[in-house]
This record gives sequence, structure tokens and C-alpha cells, in this order.
Amino acid sequence: MDIFRYELKKLVSSAALWAFLAACMLFNILLIAADASGNTYAGFVGTAAEKTGYTLGERFSSRLEQLPFSNETEERYLSWLRRETSDVKDIFDGYDAPEKIGEQYIGALGLKGSTADMMRAKYQALQKSVDEKAARGESLTVYFAGDTYGMHKQLFGGVMKWLTTEGLLIAALVTLLSVGFENICRTDQLVYSTKTGRRVLRKKLPAAVLTGLAAYLLLVAVTLPVYLLMNHYGGIWGSSVSSVFNYVFDYICGQKPFITWQSYTVITYIPAVIAASAGLILCFALLAFVIGVLLKNSYVGFVVFIIIDAALFLLPASLNQTSLAFYISVLNPVSLWYKQYLWFTDGGPDILWPHFETLGIIATFCLLTIFCILSARRFRKKDLL
Repeated sequence: MDIFRYELKKLVSSAALWAFLAACMLFNILLIAADASGNTYAGFVGTAAEKTGYTLGERFSSRLEQLPFSNETEERYLSWLRRETSDVKDIFDGYDAPEKIGEQYIGALGLKGSTADMMRAKYQALQKSVDEKAARGESLTVYFAGDTYGMHKQLFGGVMKWLTTEGLLIAALVTLLSVGFENICRTDQLVYSTKTGRRVLRKKLPAAVLTGLAAYLLLVAVTLPVYLLMNHYGGIWGSSVSSVFNYVFDYICGQKPFITWQSYTVITYIPAVIAASAGLILCFALLAFVIGVLLKNSYVGFVVFIIIDAALFLLPASLNQTSLAFYISVLNPVSLWYKQYLWFTDGGPDILWPHFETLGIIATFCLLTIFCILSARRFRKKDLL
């Protein structure tokens, strides 16, 4: 326990870590400030929803008619909101996911055999979620009305994705620093000759993982309040992310609903994304650990880390999109990071299984855990001279 505490203290007291965190926070604030300037209509919808509620229907329309306005801009926004929310139909009522999405993918991609069967099975399973959403009237929530697509993508495809990117880079750097610290300080021969010796790696990995995850959560704790301060969400928190106003652009199906496997409101979707991001960051920390153990030089290790990530990013493009190998390759951690905006949805034409982000994170964690054990065993027998 003492060794773990000392390793943790060593990482937390690193000036480089805090400098990188400060740079990330500054970047995030500037990014948010630049994107928030054009969200005045979204802010109006959030404010209006505090009085009208977020559920569309007669009560919403009646309360909307009674809303006052204080200037010409608010009058215009109110008129837009009334027009956008009048006679809205439940988009999931009668929606046929297997036909409108699954068969479109199969035909456009030329899928045959087992891959076509698995694609059909995925959208037959998704149809159950669609029917449940229709029964609950999930799409009949206002979210940000006509600004929903832009606001949803700004938060979950922009801010949250940048936070994940920063988190995984910090986790990788911290892990490489922890594993290579003795080599950097030229104290490796001394440390490895002690009673604990090379088993110190057992303490270094959890200390590095804990530091990396804590750094990510700290970035989230600072960045999200700044984002919410500059973007007024008001009364829309209970709106479903599968609102009739939210959608996904698909190069095969065009515009399609934002269909999640489970029911998520805005306020529950955020922690779900944070939790999945933390799992993904853990995977990148394990990858960095394997690299750091196999290589003495932490700086070279980071270059190798970037090269491996680039290779994983390009891997799916090098495979036949009708093959099972292609769909397996898309579950690699870099592809999962790239598809963060579509987490908890069907994932699109390059995803063959439900809950792809959870499946990919668990599979990657298990595989990298094995690699960590094997690399640590190799390190115990390695000649350090």
C-alpha cells in the first residue's frame, strides 16, 4: 500500500501533468466560447421549457400560447417554436427499423450470408426499442426544437469527444511516465534490486490508471459547468435524446431518427457517455502500459503509442466491408473513440452488433489485460543491462 501511495503521489505532483491539464482546460473554454455565440434560439427554447415543460402536446401548446415576449427577437423565436411544435407526430409510431435501415444497409453494401443475417438480427432487436419508445411517446419531447441537432452534436460530438481525447492522452502519458520513471531518472538498477524489485509494476499500473481517470473526471468537472453556463439548458433536461427533433445523417439512409437501445434523457445520457469514456480511457492506459513495459524509453513509447493508434484507425479501411473481419476491426478502441457521437445507438452501417461501444470496450479491456500480464512476465525475465 505504501508503494502504491508513493507512486500515486509521484504522478499527482508532476508539474507536466498539471501543465497539460491547464492547457486542456483553456482549450476547452475557448472552444465552448467560440461555439456558444450562435445558440440564442436554443437558449430561448430552454427558458421557454421552464414554463411549458418539455413534453409536447396540447398542454405544451396551450402554455406556449401564453408565453410573453419582451422584444422583437423573442417574438420571432416564439413564433418559430410554435410553428415547429404544432401538429408534431410521434416519429416512432409505425417506424420499421429492419426495413428502413437494416435492408437499406444490406442492399447498399452488398452483404450476404452470415453478415447479412447478423445485420438483420441487429435491426430486428432494435425494433423492440423502437416499439417501446413509441409506446412511451419518447420522441414527443422538445429538446432544443429546431436547434436540437446542432446542440446535441456540439455537446456529444464536440465537447464530450474532446474531453475523451484529452483523457486518453493524459492516461497514456501518465502511464508511460510511471512505467519509465526509473529509466528516466537512471535509478532503475537500484529500484529493481530491492525486495519489491520488478514487482513494482503491480503498483505502478493501478496508480497510473487512477491518476488518468481522476484527471479525466477533473476535466469534465471543470469543462461541463462552463459549457452549461454559456449554453442555457433550462427546462429541457428531461427531454429524450431520441426526440423527434434529433436525428443522424447517414450516407446510405440519409436522415434517420436518433435511436438509442435504452431510454435516455439529456440528463441521463451525459453520465452514460462519461462512464463509457472512462472505460475507453482505461483501455488506452492498458495499451500504454504494455508499450511502456516493452520499451525502455518513454518518449519512444509515446511515439509508438501514436503509431499504433493511427494503424488501428486505418485498419477498418484496409479490409473488405462485407467481411466479418471488417466489423470486428471497428470494435477497436480508436474506432470506438471516433464513433463516440453514435454511442448507445445502432452505430450505423459499419456496426454489426447491438451495444457496440460496450462490447468493444469489454473485449479490448480483456485482451489488453492479457497483454499486460504477458508483458509483465516478460519484463521479469528481461536483461536490464
